[in-house]
Amino acid sequence: MLSSPRSLLILKPCCFGDVMFTTALLGVLRRAYPEARIDFAVGPHSRAAVEASPLVDTLLDTGPVGQRGYPLAAMLTLAGRIRAGDYDAIFIPDRSPALALVAFLGSHRRTERIGLNSGGRGRLHTRRIPLQGIRHEADLYLDLARAIGLPTNAAALSYAPPAAGRKAVVPLLEKANLLDKPFILIHPGGGSNPGMTLSEKRWPPPNFAGLATQLMREAGLPVVLVGGLGDDPILQAIAGLLNVPVVNFGPQPWGLIGALAERCALYVGNDTGATHMAVGAGAKVMMILGPSDPRRYAPFGPPDRVAYAWREWAVPAGGVRDGAAGFSWGAGVTVEDAFEAVMRLMAVKRNS
Repeated sequence: MLSSPRSLLILKPCCFGDVMFTTALLGVLRRAYPEARIDFAVGPHSRAAVEASPLVDTLLDTGPVGQRGYPLAAMLTLAGRIRAGDYDAIFIPDRSPALALVAFLGSHRRTERIGLNSGGRGRLHTRRIPLQGIRHEADLYLDLARAIGLPTNAAALSYAPPAAGRKAVVPLLEKANLLDKPFILIHPGGGSNPGMTLSEKRWPPPNFAGLATQLMREAGLPVVLVGGLGDDPILQAIAGLLNVPVVNFGPQPWGLIGALAERCALYVGNDTGATHMAVGAGAKVMMILGPSDPRRYAPFGPPDRVAYAWREWAVPAGGVRDGAAGFSWGAGVTVEDAFEAVMRLMAVKRNS
């Protein structure tokens, strides 16, 4: 373990889902060092993942660093801000050599730099953590805690909606007559962040419409649609395919989606940051995976809280950062696959 650290920093600028995975590491550090100042360096796109977290003392804005590039001037500015924070240890749950350099330049002589070392890209760290096999990203990040002897058996994602999100969700639910009533929340968007855009991650609208119909009929719970900013066409397409009443809250900011997830009986979504946020908010979550590898990106939680539906596909060894050539939802998860996964998670028996 670190010897009575006064100040710690997690350096993880991007992207939203990856920052959510980092909250498991954050929780382990907070439990181990309750008196330490723990800051989080994060970019503007992903800031909402930890903005209201009670586990964080201060957020450092990483600016454009890690948001589609690493401008040298911005890296030097960030390194200066980190150096001013006078940290005893910096945790870098990232494979980027540019972030390794930022941490190095932002360090004092005593500063430990604990980070992932993929292909030698973490050679500037004082504790270099090798990547061992194909494992969940959150578990890889937890290797940073294990490297300093911290137990990780109780590690979990965490998300706290901001007060404004919790407040804004009340009139929406009241108007829909769903305040203090169980409902299923479906988020059909995602697949876009500053690091990449991969629309293939989105399950087709007709499939979501079919699943919503089955869930309302056989689970007996109302369905609420919500999306991120820019997801209105997807939401409208699903609503237009339904001949049963659903509530469509339209595109909403992160905080309000998180506040809805905190209240729902079940959350259904694609492999996207919002789905991992729902896990952190404590929702029961069923994820629909397409070209992604569930060993890396499935919902990170206990089996009584999370599940996923996936049809095996030859995921490229390096993941899908260069696209998903050859993938088709025609050979992917069906409505029946998703429905069965939901029923298992909710422990609801199908009507005969």
